[in-house]
Amino acid sequence: MATVLEGTKIEEKRLQDLIESAKDIALINGALMRTKEKPGSSAVVNHSPFSLFPSVVPQNLLEKAKGIQKSFNLLMHRVSHDHQFLEQALQNVIKVDDFTRQLWDIYNTVREEGFRQPVSLGLFRNDFMMDTKKIEKNPDCSLSQIGEHAQLKQIEFNTIASSFAGLVGALSDVHRYTIAKSKIKYTKTQLPRNDPAVGLSRGIIKAWQHYGNKNAAILFVVSVPEQNRMDQVWLEKKIVELDHSIDVVYYSLQSLSTNMLLSPDKKLFVNNTEIAVVYYREGYSPNHYPSQKEWDVRLSIERSKAIKCPTVHYQLAGTKKIQQELAKQGAVEKFISDEKEAVKIRSFFAGQYSLDLDPEGDNNAEMAINNPQDYVLKPQREGGGNNHYDDEIKTLLSDLKNNEERAGYILMEKIHPWVQENYLIKVGESSVLRKVVSEIGVYGTILGSAEEVMENEEVGHLMRTKHLGVNEGGVSTGYSCLDTPFLIE
Repeated sequence: MATVLEGTKIEEKRLQDLIESAKDIALINGALMRTKEKPGSSAVVNHSPFSLFPSVVPQNLLEKAKGIQKSFNLLMHRVSHDHQFLEQALQNVIKVDDFTRQLWDIYNTVREEGFRQPVSLGLFRNDFMMDTKKIEKNPDCSLSQIGEHAQLKQIEFNTIASSFAGLVGALSDVHRYTIAKSKIKYTKTQLPRNDPAVGLSRGIIKAWQHYGNKNAAILFVVSVPEQNRMDQVWLEKKIVELDHSIDVVYYSLQSLSTNMLLSPDKKLFVNNTEIAVVYYREGYSPNHYPSQKEWDVRLSIERSKAIKCPTVHYQLAGTKKIQQELAKQGAVEKFISDEKEAVKIRSFFAGQYSLDLDPEGDNNAEMAINNPQDYVLKPQREGGGNNHYDDEIKTLLSDLKNNEERAGYILMEKIHPWVQENYLIKVGESSVLRKVVSEIGVYGTILGSAEEVMENEEVGHLMRTKHLGVNEGGVSTGYSCLDTPFLIE
């Protein structure tokens, strides 16, 4: 089992001292989250969950993930602007999933009225795992063999509230500290500098500049209270550092219902301040819309001239059903004419299977019921903690055998991730050396309309690591810890 700790022994007293020091370094560097007990209080923060050491990643795999991001950005941008594809892909989902239907209704309303702002801003994150099916029968294989045979497989593509860009940038210095204190030899290239918050902030500023009013503000739509507030503040900090003339304001969907105005010419105002860019950090979950007034706010914003991040059609393009539809033969090629690039995109896809109420869906459901350990059952939800595994799959699909609600789910091939060892540092939990697995996320930005793409960039990366055997992901939900890659050739 390869790990950055391979051949390194740390005696217990020194280990505990290192853990406490690492927590302090995380605090002074700004890898912070508000506490679960008082998520609305700025005075009560603690370090974010993080791994004590970086996890090993073959350099060629990270380069592949970063190298394909711009093509994925373009793919999802084009998907979001193809009404026929969205309608065909989501037609069965919107019959059974109220949340997706509400988003679809807003999209259809604005589309029929005519989009007042043709330009969309995407701040995306593409999540992968290192799949080791090809080498799992040889657990003692060398690092070079792992790098050669492990495959990156896409877990999901996030088009809304792609978080932790600020916190993971702050974590880089923590890992340089723990590696140095543990006398682990490394080169500068093995712990690459990474500050995705700068790239995401540049994307927001590009949209603000395109809007064309230097007096207009940027609106962050956020949950209140919000445990992950510090990550949002990191983005504001980077925006102000890049252009100190820009004003950033924070409001929840609920508070906007009484503080927002849409003018006759469809300009968006919040407390008499014109809004150039709306950046959503809530709005991706049904519990963000407890009443009709939050949905009314979302519709009004979509009707406005403000540039949205994301637009409702970007959000629809990020659903699990779209991910499954793109895995079908010829779907990627519909949007990416470069054959070589389309083949590269497809090489990252895990198996995706429809569960529509038809013969194909019946066969796929039976396949999963008979071998539930080989699949993940996913609803159309974001934010972690929503998926089904193992016997849950068998039970749920058996219950939904002739129920059209089954179409609200997709079935995905289960990844066999590379197992390493690390200490995971969580508030209130003891830290012992345990087997862990990681996800790699790559951030991208895109700005454009259906006719033109003005900006398209890859802007950094993220790692999230969890204990082996924990099926769900997500840092805010408590399953995962922030991590950084330790690159090997």
